[in-house]
Amino acid sequence: MTLPSATLRTGTPGAALRSTLLAALVGLCLPIAALANQTSTVTPVIVDGDLPYSVELRRYDMGAAQVPTVHSFIAGEHAGQWVVVGGLTNGLHGFDLNDADVPGRRTNRDVWVIDPHTRETWARTIDAGDAGSGFTELEVLSLTTANAQFEQVGDTLYKVGGYGDNDPANPDDRGTFSTLSAIDLPGIVDWVKGGAGQAADHVRQISDPLFTVTGGDLYEIDGQMHLVFGQDYQGRYRGRLTGEYTNQVRTFTIQDDGGSLGFTTVGSSTPSAEFRRRDLNVYPALTKQNDGTIAEGITALSGVFTEADGYWTVPVEIDATGQPTQIDGGLDPLNAGGELDADDGVFKQAMNIYHSAKLGLFSAEAGEMHQVLMGGITLQEYDPGNAAADALGFVTDDDLPNTSQMTAVVRNADGSYEQHYLGAYPEMLTDDGDLMRFGSNAEFFLDEGVPAYDNGVVDLDTIMRNVMPGNAVRVGFVYGGIVANAPHVFNNPGALSSASGEVFEVILTVAIPEPGSSAIAMTLVLAAGRRRW
Repeated sequence: MTLPSATLRTGTPGAALRSTLLAALVGLCLPIAALANQTSTVTPVIVDGDLPYSVELRRYDMGAAQVPTVHSFIAGEHAGQWVVVGGLTNGLHGFDLNDADVPGRRTNRDVWVIDPHTRETWARTIDAGDAGSGFTELEVLSLTTANAQFEQVGDTLYKVGGYGDNDPANPDDRGTFSTLSAIDLPGIVDWVKGGAGQAADHVRQISDPLFTVTGGDLYEIDGQMHLVFGQDYQGRYRGRLTGEYTNQVRTFTIQDDGGSLGFTTVGSSTPSAEFRRRDLNVYPALTKQNDGTIAEGITALSGVFTEADGYWTVPVEIDATGQPTQIDGGLDPLNAGGELDADDGVFKQAMNIYHSAKLGLFSAEAGEMHQVLMGGITLQEYDPGNAAADALGFVTDDDLPNTSQMTAVVRNADGSYEQHYLGAYPEMLTDDGDLMRFGSNAEFFLDEGVPAYDNGVVDLDTIMRNVMPGNAVRVGFVYGGIVANAPHVFNNPGALSSASGEVFEVILTVAIPEPGSSAIAMTLVLAAGRRRW
């Protein structure tokens, strides 16, 4: 059974890894059999809802360029080019990183530069034995971890922690690194393309226990870095065993003059049990305040694992100072007495619960934040023709399958949440005819020229002013991640997973409003100022 070579077929949507759902029935919550999750119900996922856009992914032809297959990497952008560092080139069906007896399961020790517009790629190794590296072996290991946290500020890509080998010769000598790295993107791009000097000339590193985190996320607001949730995992990774969760947001500032690197701890939020989350979708968010101003923040969705080995369902909002609040209406945050289930006003996420490629859209006119989640792992999938589907067409899988389906989580102006089904990746088959499932641990790259706020969230109002209803615009690309040929690959002899080298265009089409819909009012308001950006 082979994965890397695939045949493209158009038609039915694919399926995915783990997900949860939401529907147009106000106040309805669907029961979940697995009571280990934070809640035993989810908010129904809306199908064919009233959104001002639709999203389509199209397979993008990179021509003759060699595109690396990698997942769980860190990435930055420079002059329209993607810089890819670290991550894994193996699949999800084995967590050994460099075992000699398992060919192909290893870390990515090359720095890649990918230009999707010219369809060119460049790569150069940072192996300690290479004359162009300049790194020690331990420094290489700290740079090539998986599931690290990263954030780009200007021309610098900052990397925190991540999980990997401390000694490639000893598979039991693995853990979470405590390193903060600063990578100069223009310099490293020039070096990868054959520039003089060594890779180490463009990287600065320091170490501190504050940074010993993997599976969380990192975002900058007003000069402060917020390290969101995650865990410290030591030793060989074994299935669903967990490390020591941070249960908090750690906030710090970076002092970086291009030569020396330092940091100052601002503070950490109080650890709390409902923040015991990792490998989740975290994203920069915008909200419209009562006075009309727009405030930056961070939102954390779902994630794993609860103390009972389930997944989280209720979102967490993090303000600009790094203080997290679960959106539970002041009820018991752990749902010990079932209060969250009983309250229809509490949003409980149903789909795309694991780290995946994602796109943020904000409408200041409507006061709405939209987060498009593309594939990954899920609890529910939309499959109305399945005999096991519920009345809304969704199938629940408590074992959390791989999925290629997409949803949008929308935060409305009044602070309420809803989740909309958007379709799926294009249907692609392996040489053996198996459906390929994409999205987990992939990354989204914003296209050049797309109007966006400083935190990378796309300005939806500007798009609607400049793109006529029914017309489309490319807003970016999805690259890398894990691809699987079955809903489940663990303990499934016929199933395979692999790192993906596929590139997909993300196409946003402005909706043609239905008469009487809320979208038509928004379109009419924005059309008055329609112009090209």
